[in-house]
Amino acid sequence: MKIHEIVATNFSNIFETKLLKELCDYGLLKHAEEDQIILEIRREIHFIPLVTSGVVKVMRRDGKGKGLFLYYLSENQTSAIAISYALENKKSEIRLKAESNITYISVPVKVVNSWFQKYDSWRAFYLKMNHKQTSLLLEDINDIAFENLEFRLVKYIEYTSLVHNSTTIHRKHFDIARDLRVSREAISRLLKKLEKEEIITLGRNKITLN
Repeated sequence: MKIHEIVATNFSNIFETKLLKELCDYGLLKHAEEDQIILEIRREIHFIPLVTSGVVKVMRRDGKGKGLFLYYLSENQTSAIAISYALENKKSEIRLKAESNITYISVPVKVVNSWFQKYDSWRAFYLKMNHKQTSLLLEDINDIAFENLEFRLVKYIEYTSLVHNSTTIHRKHFDIARDLRVSREAISRLLKKLEKEEIITLGRNKITLN
């Protein structure tokens, strides 16, 4: 599909006509394979990606170089955090990484910034993204502070399954441990416990919700 077809299909019910036209005029349709980095930490932000298909993982790193999973972006979404950094002309503090093969529209930052003054629908879209993603971050903080690891693991599996629209997710134990910032041994032990309880079925680098 060409960009004007994708824009019409994905965003005609979200943005006004003039904004749709600018999205086609200034946006570039791009593709990325699984594990490809779209936006990197400590890099200047030159464009904002609007995801049109596939799933993007949003992460950040601590001072020791360890990654921390924040949330996913899926169809018709973008990162409100990345937009906020771009508005303030700051370097990125998050990493956007393709979780699957994805298609996205790359829009120059200066164009995106101009939309805040010109289009009510863009402001509403940004506020909706910001509210949703802030809520996810607050849930993460609450879970880390007050919930046990088993609860967090089940929630992580369910969330990943929902975003990918599949009861089976493809994950190594190490990847889950890294996302949840715990040891691989702890994750492996809990996954075996969940399988015994018939909550999940384990396969080679995959987990199926029963």
